[in-house]
This record gives sequence, structure tokens and C-alpha cells, in this order.
Amino acid sequence: MDIRVLGPVEVRDGGAPVPVEGAQQQCVLGVLAARHGSHVPVGLLIEALWEGEPPKTAKTIVQLKVSRLRKALGDRIITTNAGYALVARDDEVDLARFRRLAAQGRAAGRPDLAVAAWERALKLWRGRPLQGVGTDWVEQRVRAPLVRERWDLVEEHAAALIELGRHREVPALLQELRDEEPLRETPHALAMTALWHDGRPAEALELFHEVQRLLAGELGVDPGPRLRDLYQRIVEGHRPVVPRQLPRDVAGFVGRRKEAERLRGLLRDGRVAVVTGAAGVGKSALAVHVGHQVAPDYPDGQLHVDLGGHGRGEPLPPERVLPRLLGALGVPAPTGAADQLGLYRSTLATRRVLLLLDNAADAEQVRPLLPGGSSCGVIVTSRDALRGLALQGAQSVRLGTFSPEESRDLLADLVGSGPIAADPEAAAELADLCGHLPLALAIAGANLLGRAGLRSYIEELHADRLNTLAVEGDPQATVAAAFAGSYAALPPDAQVLFRRFGLVPGCDFTARSAAALAGTDPATATRLLAGLASAHLVEEHAPGRYRLHDLVALYAREHCADGADDPAGLHAYYLHTARAAARLVAPTMELFPLAADDPPPCAAAEEFGGVAAARAWFLAEQDNLLAVIEQARGRTLWRLVEVLRAFMYGGHPTGVIIKLAARALAAAGRAGDVAGRAGMHHTLANAHYLQNEPRQAVHHYEAAARLYDEAGWQTGRLAALTNIVAASARLGDLHTSMEAHERVIRLWERLEPSLKLAATLENYAIKLLWAGRPREALERQLRSIALRRSLEEPPGWEARAYSVLGDVHLALGDLDAAVRFFEQALEHAPGAQVSGTLASAAMAHHLKGDAARAAGLARRAVTAARERGLNGELAEARATLARVDRTLGLDERVALLTEVLAEYRERTHPYLETRSRLWLAEVLLEGGRAEQAAGHAREALDAAVRHGMRRLEGQALTALARACPERIGDARRAVELHRAYGHRLDESAASDVLG
Repeated sequence: MDIRVLGPVEVRDGGAPVPVEGAQQQCVLGVLAARHGSHVPVGLLIEALWEGEPPKTAKTIVQLKVSRLRKALGDRIITTNAGYALVARDDEVDLARFRRLAAQGRAAGRPDLAVAAWERALKLWRGRPLQGVGTDWVEQRVRAPLVRERWDLVEEHAAALIELGRHREVPALLQELRDEEPLRETPHALAMTALWHDGRPAEALELFHEVQRLLAGELGVDPGPRLRDLYQRIVEGHRPVVPRQLPRDVAGFVGRRKEAERLRGLLRDGRVAVVTGAAGVGKSALAVHVGHQVAPDYPDGQLHVDLGGHGRGEPLPPERVLPRLLGALGVPAPTGAADQLGLYRSTLATRRVLLLLDNAADAEQVRPLLPGGSSCGVIVTSRDALRGLALQGAQSVRLGTFSPEESRDLLADLVGSGPIAADPEAAAELADLCGHLPLALAIAGANLLGRAGLRSYIEELHADRLNTLAVEGDPQATVAAAFAGSYAALPPDAQVLFRRFGLVPGCDFTARSAAALAGTDPATATRLLAGLASAHLVEEHAPGRYRLHDLVALYAREHCADGADDPAGLHAYYLHTARAAARLVAPTMELFPLAADDPPPCAAAEEFGGVAAARAWFLAEQDNLLAVIEQARGRTLWRLVEVLRAFMYGGHPTGVIIKLAARALAAAGRAGDVAGRAGMHHTLANAHYLQNEPRQAVHHYEAAARLYDEAGWQTGRLAALTNIVAASARLGDLHTSMEAHERVIRLWERLEPSLKLAATLENYAIKLLWAGRPREALERQLRSIALRRSLEEPPGWEARAYSVLGDVHLALGDLDAAVRFFEQALEHAPGAQVSGTLASAAMAHHLKGDAARAAGLARRAVTAARERGLNGELAEARATLARVDRTLGLDERVALLTEVLAEYRERTHPYLETRSRLWLAEVLLEGGRAEQAAGHAREALDAAVRHGMRRLEGQALTALARACPERIGDARRAVELHRAYGHRLDESAASDVLG
């Protein structure tokens, strides 16, 4: 099928006409074809069909027209919510064929091939597009843009004919355009040039006078500078030298559509365009490619100079470049540099020349070579940002690495689509190993020619990437050679910093971490980073944060000088900055005091104005901190791991910390470092405790206490003993735990009032809650809060403190107070503490009878825990959801609680296991499964009695009485127990059973 809109709208199928009846139906088809492949809203089609006010039935009429077209064209017309679209194949629409041939000619790289494609494209035009149909909207929004496309191509075609010496064909080619748009100067200039080059200067001059009279009569103005300059040269009898120095265009050029369009736009606007980017990113390839595309706009020629800014030799100074440029323009160069510059600018002032200044070193090298006016186009490529050229109005087009899709397309063009399609995973891995750098991909493509597959070459790259990314026999066709030029151009202090970046194991760095690495101050590091970023050896990927391309990092690593370059300064920065952050984030945490054999203080280390700044630093640096720990050895290793204790809650995954601490513990053991062993046992204990593994935690706390004592640090020993009490309580031995807690509190009270005492009081309040003693828990928690306030603990403690107060009031049966404290906790809660507080708040609203609010909070708790990977909090949130959300099916609620029970049993958490079992019994009672409920209530009762959990004991008695009417006496026991301990709401629930 052939759909034609470049003239009267018509459709043919196998040469036979397909009826498209009526101007309106032809208009609809024409508009859809003009926007081939894109959806056209109904509103635009209405504007295309009716001037002024459309009829009320306009939408229905459009639908009818489209329906009739669909009968003629089949499924080539589709309907969506966005409107209608013509989705015919490109070869079925003359406009699509025209555009494809136009693009084919622009990409050809040779004027003869371009002319052949453009001649075929222009033959598709049969008159004005959509001829004879549509409103003024069609004229302005559809027909006029299409006509402009045609005339633009006619101009390009004419310029290419001149380049080929086919001057005689040009005037006739341009005649229709000159008649249609007589005020458009470019076709007149091209026609004059062709006549002049064809040996017909008198006709060329007469054409100028004809245009001069036209412009004076129509606009009252003279011809523009381009026509005047051309006229002057013809009068003076100069036969122009038209240089064609652009290198051959890249065959199969891939990607860079947006960058190419911006580059063409800058040239259209008369701006100096600077293509900048890292070595090997394809700056010259893009500049040459666009240069060939716009060459017809510069009929006086194209100049190209490699300025040698990052080659083996010295960059070319302007005084060596100017004579070459003047010679290419056919102008003898005078001897003096000033005279050369003046003649160069005077010559270019009367011509339209494209100037490609490739591989510039800096702005000073380029500035004298810029034309004085805006008639010439200028493209500069450089690894440097050339910010100084902004004073001359230059604008940058910055190139990054390829996208995965562009990398795949380039590889397919180089080695053929077959190997890429046969093993797409290998192709993706190869692109990753090349860092999506065009030069590296091109080298890889060259090395793959003649190979059966990709896998063997990928293995070579894994073994030695930089040396493998080289073309055998061509010393310049290597990635390393490209980077070498950039490195050699750096000043010595920047070279030192760049080399040491090869030692950075993490993802990125800041001015402060760079200062520590270079052994300088942050201000100097900022200056050096600006220079490296300008040279595109580092990238500022976020404000104040820099990174290296992975191939650049490999190059830097290979150039580290033995002995002179080491990461000790970086390790010191992270140790001292992390300890400063830890003091704010976890003020109750004790770290082993620094000693003389620890990394010395670092001038670049940061101090923080508050908890928020400390947390922000850690969140930004946590991946880098882990990478530095992987690299560290000796005391620095365990010192850095020790600091992670401050960031466990909501920071690094505890499983990762356990692996790091185990490695550091083994290293400290081999070195006989008692302090290191103590610190790592303490870190392991904290991590296991957070993972709900109290038995392992107690084991490591006991080892830490013993080793702290051996090392003579009693504060650490007391901290470990305190934690042993907390972990033991998790095992369910609340009877012993209460006494141990009291002893530890007395030990802390012998010292000065401390935040550690406040934290111990809070932990004791939680254990008292588990034991079902909320009145005593309230007294300890209020004392803890008062102590924190008196010691002016930095903000951050409030969330947990208020959440504990909420749980205490929940146990006391004061639901309004509980909700109020939970809301206060959520106002202060960091991300890691949100889930537990939400779960408790859900239970409070459940007991208040607000089922919808309770279910909503429980679901938020599940989401918060899941997003942060907090398995313990997730189990509690899921159990709460099963307990409070009656919109879930009974079987689903039972299954949830059963899963949570198994998890708590595996992790040895008697309190939460018993509570979840009670909730399971209550859910089963709600579902009418009394016998099953009774079984779980009995097990919960046994556990509660065994571990001393009095509130859960009373709740289990109540559940048993509800499940088994013959056990009404259990309800009486529950009433007495709850009354004794102040569980008002639980007492009321037991009394209801009696009633």
C-alpha cells in the first residue's frame, strides 16, 4: 500500500487507487500521515477540519471519518485514549520515505552518495503537501513545516552539487524555491555561487542586483552580509579556494542524537560549540559527524586542525596554526603573528566556513583562532571544559559514556548483529567491561573481528582490562594511551591526587576525603578536583561528590607509585570522622579510647553540628566506609568496624557487620591485640542481639567483658555487663534478669551521672514491661528521660523513649495516653524505629475499637520494616497486622501468626513468641475455633508462668476461660492478677468473661 501526502492526498494498493472520498476524509488521513506513528488527539483533528466554531457533532464526524479510513486501510489506523495514529510501515508512506532518504543522505559522509539519496527523496514531491484540503490550522501546523523540510533539503542538495562541481544543475534546482520564498537569502547565495563557479560571473552579479531590488522594494533593506560578501568577491574576480578538510565521517555512527541536535542548534545560532568529555568518549567522532551534516550551510568550505592538546607532542601554538589555516583558504600568510591573525579574521569575515578545532588543550590555545564575526561555524573538541571560552559566548556539549542500548548498537555495527543477537548476555557483559566508553567498545570490536564468539575475549578482559583494550600493532589505539595524554597534561599536585584515587576502594569521594588522600587541606583539594573535573578525569556526579569512570580508576591504580602513594590518610579520615559522627548518633555507646598506635588525627576529618548532619554523612558515606574497611588492615581494621556499632540500627545490615567483625576478630587474635578482640566481640554481640539471636549475643558480651577487664578498660567491661543483662532477659529468664539489672544500675550509679545509666534504666523499663510490671516500668522510664534531659543528650533519643512510654501506658490500660506518646515518638522517629512504633500504635487503636485506623497503621508498619530490611520488626508488624486486621481472611491471619511464631521460636524470643501465641488464640476465638484456641492459650500460659511474664499469664488465663466455659475460675485468677499489677484494660477484659 502506498499512502501519499506530498501533494494531493491519495492511496494506492498494488498500483490501483483506493478511494478516500471527500476533502475532510483526505484531511484526516493527511494529518495522521504527517504525524506518522504518533497519536493525534481528536481535538487537533477537529481544528484541522473546521474553521471557527465546529459543529456540536464534530467529534462524532471525526470518529466516522476514521472508521471509514480504517475500512480502507485496515489495522494501519489504531485508536487509544490519546487519540488516533497511523502505524503503517515506513515504506508505505511517502513522507516517511522522504525523511528516511533525507537522513540517509546526511549520514552518507560523501556528497555523491548524499546527492543520489536526496534526488530520490525530492522526486517524491508532487506538489504542496495535503494539497487542497484542511483549514488554516493545517496550513500553519502541518503544510508549512513540511514545505520547510523540502526547501531545507533542496538547499543541502544544491550545496552538495556545488561541492561535486555540478554547478550547471543548481540554478534550475533552486528556481522553484527562489520563486516560492524570494526573501530567503541562502538559495540566492547558492545560485550565485554556482553561476560564478560555472564561469558565468555576469549572471551571478545580475542575480545579486535582482535580489537587491526585490529586498529594497519589499522590505526596504539591503542584502545580508553573506550575499554582499559574495558579490564583492565576484566583482574583485577572486576565484575562491573552498577547503574540504573534514576527516571521513564515521561509518555507522551510533547514538548521540540529543547531543548532535544541540550541536547543530548552537551552530545555527552562531555560537562557538565546545564538545567536551573524557578521553575516548567520542568527541571528535561527533564533531566530524555533525560537521558533515551541516557542511552545506558553509559553502565556502570546512577547515579542520588537530591542535594536539592531548597527544604525545606539545600542543600546537596559535602562531603555528594560523599559517596553515590561511594557506587552506588560499591566502598567503604574512610573517608576523599579529598580521597573520588580522588577515585570518578579515578573510573569514567575508566567508561562511566551518572551523573544526579538534583536541584543544586549553582556552588560550583556542581563543586566537576564533573568527571575529558570526558568519562562520566553530566546533571545538577538548578533554578540558574550556570554561574560559564562555567569555566568547561559547557553550558546551558534554559527552558521557554510552547507554547500554547505544553500546550494544555500536558493537553490533562493528562485529555484526549475529554475534550480539546470539549471546546478548555476553554482549552486555562486554559493554560493562568496556565501561560503555566508545573508544573501548571500538577497540573491543576491532579485536573481536574474526573470532567465533565473545566469551573468550571477555575472559581476557577480566584478566587484564587495560592491556587487553588495545589493537595489536597500533600503539595509539589503546585506552591506556588515551588516558595517558590527559594524565600528562596535569600539574604535578593534580597528578598525585589522581594517582591516589586509584587507591580509593569506594564509590565516590568529596573534597575532604580527597584532601586526606592527597595529604593537603580541603581548599587545595577543591581546587585540584575542579581541575580534574575540567579535564574529565573525575566527574562531579552530585553536588560536592566526585567519582571516576572504572577504566580511568584502573589507569590511576596502575600508576600509583610504590611507597609514595598509600591510603593511610583516607583511612584516618574515615576513622576520625566516623567516631565524631558516632558520638552524636549514639551518645551512650562507648568506644575503646584511641591510643598512640592508632591512625593519627586527620586535618580533613569532619565535625558535625548535630545528629542530622552526622546521620546525613553516614548515609552518604556508608558504602565508601564499607569499602575502606574491606581494604584496611591491623588496628585500623577493627577500629573502623568498632565504629559501625553506632550505625547498626537503620544503617549497615547486621549480617554484613558480623562478617566484617569476624574477620577483624581473627586478625586481632593473630596480632595478640587484646583491645581489638574485646571490641570485635562487643560488635559481634550487638549485631547478634539486633538479629534476635540473644544466645550468641550473651556469648560475645561475656568474652568482651573478660577482655576489657584484661585490657584495663573498666567502662567497657561495665557496658558489656549491662548488655549481658539485656540479652539474658531476651532469653526469657526475667526472674534473674530483674535482679541483675538492679545490680548493674547500682554499678553505674557509683559513677558520675551518665547517658549510659539513662539507657540502662530504659532497657530495664522494657524488661519490667515484659515481666508485666508496668508501674515500676513507668518509674524507671520517667527517671531515664529526666536524666537524658538533665545531661542535654543531643536529639535522637526521644523516639524510642516516647515509644516505650506508649507501651507502658498501653499495659496500664490508659489508651489515650498511649496513643499520644506513640504520636510523639513518630514525630521524632528515624526510619529504622518507625515500624515498631507503628505496630504498637496499631494495637492501641485496636483496643480503642478503631479497626480501620488500626489496620492502616499495621500495614504501614509492615511496609516500613520491609523497605528497610528489618526482619525482627517485620515479624512484629506482620503479627500485629494479623491480630488487628479483620478484613483479612481467618486462614490468612492464622497463617501469618503461625509463621511469626516459628520465627520467634527459631530466634529464641520467649516474650514475643508467647505474645504471638496469645494473639493466635484470640484470632482463633474470633473465628469460632475454640478448641484450637484453647491449645495455644495453654502453651502461652505455661511459657508465661515459666518466664515470669505476669501480664501475658493473665491474658492467657482469660483466653482459656473464653475457650473453655468450664474454666471460668481462670478468669477470676486473671482479674486478681491484673488488678495486682495495674493492668486495667486486661482486668476489664477478664471481668467481661466472668459477666
